[in-house]
Amino acid sequence: MICIEKVHVIRIEAGNVANPNSHVYGGLIVDYWQNDMRGQVRLDIPENAAMDLTLNDIRERVVLKLREGVNDE
Repeated sequence: MICIEKVHVIRIEAGNVANPNSHVYGGLIVDYWQNDMRGQVRLDIPENAAMDLTLNDIRERVVLKLREGVNDE
């Protein structure tokens, strides 16, 4: 079973002259581990959907993302 270690929200600097400290949402980075293997997955989920995810939802999306990578090879 995959265990979620950390979920990072990516904030991209998007400042301009009027608002130099502005940031926009850029997705999630999930640190996970399974057995002795650790990894990191980037999930491109819209902000409004990402804020409603539970830990189980995130785990399911990590598994789906990892399966996509296996099928691509």
